[in-house]
Amino acid sequence: MSASIVTETQRTRPTVVRWVVIVLVTLLVAAIAGNLVQSRAQATRVTPQSAALEEALGVRFSRVAVVGDGGLITLSYVVLDSAKATEFQSNTAHPPVLQSEARPKSTKRVSLMKQGHNLRAGQTYYLVYENTAGALRPQEEVSIDVGNLHLRHFPVL
Repeated sequence: MSASIVTETQRTRPTVVRWVVIVLVTLLVAAIAGNLVQSRAQATRVTPQSAALEEALGVRFSRVAVVGDGGLITLSYVVLDSAKATEFQSNTAHPPVLQSEARPKSTKRVSLMKQGHNLRAGQTYYLVYENTAGALRPQEEVSIDVGNLHLRHFPVL
């Protein structure tokens, strides 16, 4: 009788181990698939462009990122027209306004970088903003507003 109990226990133990292995493998596959989907979604985010803004300012906005432990924002741009870009960067009274599309918050407190330097076409430069009251957050979208020109649905990194 004890031999049949040992045999029964020996049969159930491999079955439990098999189920544990199946569950672990399933969780691992699900985690890998989730990471691939998230990576693909981030890689396919399109950075919008505005021909009107580019013509008026001589720059193409290329990146908005929350940096400095969430307290700063960088707005990167590529110079298309050196003369217009210099005028854009020198206009400290009217910097672009970064408006969150997720909540009614914005920032326009900017520290202009490379001011007074010759801007070269094809080079990337940036503005640094104070992230006033946490106006922008990563993984959201922002509107870049310059006067009556707007560039909407710009991804925030």
